[in-house]
Amino acid sequence: MRRKLYLSFMLIAAIGIVGVVSCRRADEEDQVKSDTGKQAPSEKTAPAGGEEDVDAILAKYFTAVGGPARWNDVKTLKYTGKMNSMGKLFQMAIVYKRPDKCRIDFSLGHIYFIQSYDGKEAWKFNPTTEGSTPEVLKGDDEASLIETCDFDGPLVDPKSKGIKIELIGKEKIEGREAYNLKITFKSGNVDNYYLDAKTYLPFMVKGTTKQDGKVLPSTTIIDQYIDTGGVMIPYYFKFDAEGGEGSEIIKVSTVELNPELEDTVFTFPRRIEDSY
Repeated sequence: MRRKLYLSFMLIAAIGIVGVVSCRRADEEDQVKSDTGKQAPSEKTAPAGGEEDVDAILAKYFTAVGGPARWNDVKTLKYTGKMNSMGKLFQMAIVYKRPDKCRIDFSLGHIYFIQSYDGKEAWKFNPTTEGSTPEVLKGDDEASLIETCDFDGPLVDPKSKGIKIELIGKEKIEGREAYNLKITFKSGNVDNYYLDAKTYLPFMVKGTTKQDGKVLPSTTIIDQYIDTGGVMIPYYFKFDAEGGEGSEIIKVSTVELNPELEDTVFTFPRRIEDSY
């Protein structure tokens, strides 16, 4: 289960951003065009254990996003973009550092929000809460952020991380054949990743989220893949919770691979103004 913001940011990490030192904008000409509408119900076309097994699918996924040689060359990465949530437009910046550090900053006007994990301690800063001071995360929030900060994501070397991946089957979604992979994290969180059967790129994730004390089914659409320095990166994420407060949309503007990042960027406490 994920809280709303954690799921969206986790997906950006989980796609597997691989490559050499590069910075690319989302409006460049080599963007891969595709529809970003709501996905129709799926139609199962083949049972699990048929044409391919999980290991073969994961290997082809890794190749599709750039391959292990380039992936291992990437030590840090940074995203910038915008998030539309609850009718408000947030500016965002997300940074990662191997093996498990990450920091998520988003702002609305002069109000800044932070979530970060330095490899040992997860924390957040929300100026709209009482006290308006940084606080350490515990329980489900801590577990979700730690999963978010896995640099390689759950589809790369899952067994070493205590992640279980099962092939549920091959399904057809709006005419697109897809492999449905059930991901069970060490924390017990479960998501279903849908990989295009031709490209092996994820285009949808189904899971759950918690809103107002209720657990709701959720769907995240992943789209607008761009060839960035020879690797495929998605620049569009749309999150919906069934019966929730409306869609949350993230549009990535730039991705920078191997920017210089000091460990102090991730440590508790630190102000957003000092980070970039």
